[in-house]
Amino acid sequence: MLDVGAAIASLFIVLKTKIYVLIRIEFLVALVTVMFLATFIMDIYRFRSRSSTLSAIMEIVDGMSNQILVYLLGAMQSACSENPLFAFWGILLVSFHRSLGYLSRHSIMDDSERPSLMVLPDVIKFIAAGAMLNLDMGIFTNPHWWFLVILQLRSTYRYLARNRALKSLWHGRSSEFLPEYLRRMTEGDHDDRRNEFNHFQRYLVYGEYKGKLKIKKPQYVLHLDMSHHPDSLITLDKIWNSSGPLLSSSSRSSTYKDLSLAFALSRLLRCRLEDVPLHPGSISRTRNLIISQIIGDQHAEAARAAGRSFRILELELAFTIDYYFTFYPMVFWRGLLSLSLILIQSMATIPVIVWLVVSACSSYDNEKGRITRLRVGGFDVGVVTTWVFLILMVFKEVWEMVTYLLSNWTRLLLVCKYVQSQCWRTATASTSLIEHLISSFFASKISDTWHGRIDQYEFLQSCTYKPTVWKLAHIITLGVAPHILNGRKPGAAIRIPECVKPAILQGLRRQGLTRQPLRRDIPTLRNPPNNNRFVRYQWACIELPTCSQVILVWHIATSLCEVKLAKDRNIDLRDPSFLGSIWSYLGRKLGRSSSFLVDDSIHVRGQLRTNYRTASSLSRYCAYLLVFRSKFLPDGFLTPKLVLDKTIKHACEALKDCDSTLTRYETLMATARNVAQDSESGKLNMNIVQQGAMLAMELIDEEDEQNRWEILAGVWVDLLAHIAPSWNAEAHVWDLQSGGEFITLIWVLLWHCGIEKSSLWHEDDNASGNNSPQALQQNGTETRQTNKVTGDEQVINEDGIEISEEPEQLTERAQRASKTN
Repeated sequence: MLDVGAAIASLFIVLKTKIYVLIRIEFLVALVTVMFLATFIMDIYRFRSRSSTLSAIMEIVDGMSNQILVYLLGAMQSACSENPLFAFWGILLVSFHRSLGYLSRHSIMDDSERPSLMVLPDVIKFIAAGAMLNLDMGIFTNPHWWFLVILQLRSTYRYLARNRALKSLWHGRSSEFLPEYLRRMTEGDHDDRRNEFNHFQRYLVYGEYKGKLKIKKPQYVLHLDMSHHPDSLITLDKIWNSSGPLLSSSSRSSTYKDLSLAFALSRLLRCRLEDVPLHPGSISRTRNLIISQIIGDQHAEAARAAGRSFRILELELAFTIDYYFTFYPMVFWRGLLSLSLILIQSMATIPVIVWLVVSACSSYDNEKGRITRLRVGGFDVGVVTTWVFLILMVFKEVWEMVTYLLSNWTRLLLVCKYVQSQCWRTATASTSLIEHLISSFFASKISDTWHGRIDQYEFLQSCTYKPTVWKLAHIITLGVAPHILNGRKPGAAIRIPECVKPAILQGLRRQGLTRQPLRRDIPTLRNPPNNNRFVRYQWACIELPTCSQVILVWHIATSLCEVKLAKDRNIDLRDPSFLGSIWSYLGRKLGRSSSFLVDDSIHVRGQLRTNYRTASSLSRYCAYLLVFRSKFLPDGFLTPKLVLDKTIKHACEALKDCDSTLTRYETLMATARNVAQDSESGKLNMNIVQQGAMLAMELIDEEDEQNRWEILAGVWVDLLAHIAPSWNAEAHVWDLQSGGEFITLIWVLLWHCGIEKSSLWHEDDNASGNNSPQALQQNGTETRQTNKVTGDEQVINEDGIEISEEPEQLTERAQRASKTN
């Protein structure tokens, strides 16, 4: 009979033998190396991707690999005398782990204590790895010591570079003097009209690190003194008006100029994110810049112009992300000079790694017959692992250098150096070579500037969603798995349709960006001016009390109109089978099927296709913001959740027996016809599901197909413009860590124009002239509280939202109350 105890004891004895210890160590070394390599490569995409899966994988891999590394260092240290390769593997693993997050691990936003706390675990690992070194060799002939010295020097340089970046006028102290610089630029150029670019000519780009900050009296403001180095300062006008062939006649000259414009704007944006107010005159000046160079006029090349406009905004956002959340400010704290220092460190590391590998393999060969070796197919696993380490470490250093060289920062500095150095532009022998070199940097890239995606949420398909599995996982994992609520099933993110960008710019032109705040209007409903669209549909835009209600009502109406469009084209609206659902999911992930209900490439053409894609994508995106990113909405933090929960409850009650898209459509349209009322007050007393169905019925009955989708596309563009202005800059800046939202681009553009709120949600704040973030927050809070009155002055509709009555009604109630008394 089998003795279980003896079997278990023998198993542990076998696992402690040298060959099994070696197998275990070499397997874990290979595993953790692959994990390190994957995390290292993905680090550059951390802020360029909206994928939550990628972020979750990186966090899991980072946590697991760190624990495995600690175990490996202990295991290899105890068995170091039996294999000389263990010391080599240990020090390289520690080096590899230190390089994880080479871009995102250290940033200029780290406080003074955090860097030292982050370095401490690495120091402990270095000590553990150093304890395995062979101390019999001389210091100057021991590659292990040289490698440790280089790693220590690189860590020290990172710490010093961060301090220099914080004190640099180009980086950490930029917002200190920039407002005063812009004020002086504005006041000094009122009568200067030399060319069309002159009205925004001297925005700072680069070169102020050679200047000095002085206190100017009697205002006691910081003044940038460049009297000793006047030619080193690179401003926007010097780049745009450069006579060099690269910037004046090159086919890519607009790309170089747009890059400098984006960086100049990102410096202004940093002032907003750091709560540094700008002079009103400089805001007006920037508004002119935005209107003339980004928004522009409507013309035949609107799509191409919109692509350029949003590319500038994406570059601006990318520079802002890089500044706050990556190592780039430390790499470029002194421009190309500091970049050269970083590259020299990587190039010096490579030969030392090669020396280290050769030395380790030589020591390993000298121990033949004394140490345990593992061979597979005639190959020594230890030797193969060592040479793989060499390849990976060299790849790591090369990848890091390429990342820095092909960054937007290097491209910007090359353009600035081209403008700054007269010899680069006039020396005929080298001009062509230099221009080709700069062009090659712009032609190559390893990642997109911005992810270019928007998330989607479809209410009618998700309102009955019950995430039972996710709730169970949340309980089992003690909160590690996310807590998914009922009715909140996110859709797949999609690439921003090309038709959306021109529509957004056209919508902003309709709004008129020369005043603050945006006026209380939906311009689409007034075009053409002779029709009665505004009178017919204003109840769903102007009269609803909260932004959340407006979004849900128009989203439900858009979804029902989409079903109507599909129904008219005989598209099967029954729920797909299990296999069909899997096939559809894989098709969306591979980009082979449309995320829209109607395949617009087959069933719709022309302007209808443009309006359909614009309305559907923006409708689902705004619904996504409401459900998952409510901090971006002007309603505050609690209202969106209350409105959504109540609407989900009403939808579940109305659609409890519906098992397909078609039955949902028929049920809601029947509901709309049953509760149809002519009076506007009757519509406002309905719940949101009924209001959405009512709006859809009006659009279907009163408008033909072309006009219906023209209205929907225009309204969603206008609503997004009204939603984007916000005083809550903190919400945007922290969301940049995951790549940023599309609405952030519009928020940035509107802020540059001096617009931080909309009268559509802040009707009582029109007369306010205080535009500071604190005042806007206070005013927004007061506006959101206008309905929170007491006693008989409240009316609660079916969605649980308190609506204050009209003044006439309040007067009548007061008169009746006085008579009663």
